[in-house]
Amino acid sequence: MQAPMNIRYMYILLLLSIFSVSFSNACSKSKETLSISTSTPTPSPIHILADSTKSMSSLKSYQFSLSHRMGNGSKIDQSLTLVSALGSVSRGSGISLESNLLFGNIPVSAGIVKTKDSTYLRDPLTQKWQVWPEGSNPFDFLDPDKMITSILDGLSGPTLLSSRDGFFKISGQIAASSFDYIFQDTLNEEANLTVWIDSNSLVITRAEIVGRISEMDPDEMIRVLEISRFDEVLEIATPEIK
Repeated sequence: MQAPMNIRYMYILLLLSIFSVSFSNACSKSKETLSISTSTPTPSPIHILADSTKSMSSLKSYQFSLSHRMGNGSKIDQSLTLVSALGSVSRGSGISLESNLLFGNIPVSAGIVKTKDSTYLRDPLTQKWQVWPEGSNPFDFLDPDKMITSILDGLSGPTLLSSRDGFFKISGQIAASSFDYIFQDTLNEEANLTVWIDSNSLVITRAEIVGRISEMDPDEMIRVLEISRFDEVLEIATPEIK
């Protein structure tokens, strides 16, 4: 009677061994599949910047602001300093811009509205709106599209610092000459540039330029460009001329 019991016992052990091996293999394959499906390749900062350029050019509208830290602002000429600016861009309607300036040491403000047909300027001294002839606007350099393109195209040696919280953070350098359409006497050197790009839509949401751009800049000047309200309805109202 011992032989049948031994055979039955060995048969049960054999079944358990087969089941254990099969289960172990299944778990291993499951882990391999899981690791393959969850691993994401690190994106190239060059490709991110190129895709961001395409995303920005396809926008219908956005809002932007320019501010300064570690200095009063950006010298436009010997008597005028740009302190901050806030504006809206609507591809179908035009551009509106409000800027705070220093005329010498006197705070003033100016407004600009550009439509398909005309350009309007609110004089910093009289605060009256005027129609300006095409090509003669003294604040024509404040072109947000051109500034954003200069930042994305001019960033050299890009390094991906982080890709978390829904943003790609990329740093590099930019030649001061990239902004010679804004500033006089741009330096023959580079400033540090950091940009934040939305990892889903790939639009640029923030840029910080650290360093001197022109001869009149203080050391460690920081210019901050912030972009928001992508593809929202932004009204560009035509000012009343009195």
